[in-house]
Amino acid sequence: MTPITQWICCHLGAREHYAVPRALHRRARLRMMVTDAWVRPGNPVAHIPGQLSRRLAERYHPDLESAEVRDLTLSLVRHEVEWRLQRRAGWDALIARNEWFQNAAANLLAECETRSSERIAVFAHSYSAGAIFRLAKQRGWLTVLGQIDPGEEHFAMVRRLADAAPQYGAAPLGPPIEYFARWREECALADHIVVNSEWSREAVTRAGVAAARLRVLPLAYEGRSDQPAPPHVFPESFTSERPLRLLFVGSVSVVKGAAALLEAMTLVAGLPVTLRLVGEPGMVIPPRFPQQPAIEFVGAVPRGEIGAYYASSDALVFPSHSDGFGMAQIEAQAVGLPIIASRSCGRVVENGVNGVLLPEVTADAIATAIRSLVARPAVLAHYASHAITSQPSALTQLGAELVGLVEA
Repeated sequence: MTPITQWICCHLGAREHYAVPRALHRRARLRMMVTDAWVRPGNPVAHIPGQLSRRLAERYHPDLESAEVRDLTLSLVRHEVEWRLQRRAGWDALIARNEWFQNAAANLLAECETRSSERIAVFAHSYSAGAIFRLAKQRGWLTVLGQIDPGEEHFAMVRRLADAAPQYGAAPLGPPIEYFARWREECALADHIVVNSEWSREAVTRAGVAAARLRVLPLAYEGRSDQPAPPHVFPESFTSERPLRLLFVGSVSVVKGAAALLEAMTLVAGLPVTLRLVGEPGMVIPPRFPQQPAIEFVGAVPRGEIGAYYASSDALVFPSHSDGFGMAQIEAQAVGLPIIASRSCGRVVENGVNGVLLPEVTADAIATAIRSLVARPAVLAHYASHAITSQPSALTQLGAELVGLVEA
């Protein structure tokens, strides 16, 4: 009799709201989750003053309360302090964190006792999986890589876009050569590679990874049935007193389409439209935009506060040139918010049903979509009524797909 596969998830960060371990735990397949930080309610670590404590306070999910979770919280806090004292930032800090986590997780797993009759699959996210997978191979375990982005193609696009729009600043410093060298090693060690969108699959394939080893599994979202989103009310017409309220969530950068969106706002000047941009700045903002009363730059906000911005908006604009999926789309749909989205991300929008798919990411295309919504508020109500506010079987389906992947 073939043994049932049990999974170990090595989870750096709270990516996708812990969807993979939650899905596996629901199917009684999660043997263990190893994560960098896990702060249960009431843990005093969450009350340490500063930004780190605010981040730690969000590192928990009640769906995994009964799961075996091995965390490295105290080690993370110690290392974060050391990295700050060493003034490590940018790619240097990110790579240091990735290296620390995979080595610490591998050391923890090396002490994990398993029965010879057990079949183990190890899941880890890209760029922090190498040491984990090397240990897994020594143990004869299956390896599944969760690819978090479109890979090298994404950074090549960042450079091309910056060259085409120098007024928004030079391209941000990309990763060093060894970053993708290590990634290629991870891909070679992975028995299976999971991506969240067709866009990522195409990009990773162009980097030389065999398409047969890739599986597209969209992000899973399950709304809370005990807290349904109140229906959104749209006016019969948009006016200067009640304008169309657009929202952008994410890195305010050229590659995420923020530059094209700002240019589009210039093209629709005079129409009753406002725009809020919520997220860390990732480009130079020409001074003419902050001076426009219709545009508000909010900056980064804690994860727990983002819901208020969705609730007070009429539509999310997600014009990314390249995105592994785009969690903001899922969050927006959960509260019934229509979306204007690009095609270079996870496919959440069905054009003309729950939003608008842009033919291309340009100021003209975005402005055309905005004008259409201003002119026809009833269309927004139609999109909102077809929003994917809940996917009752999303995690169940994700768990089935993952189990089937290693047991096929």
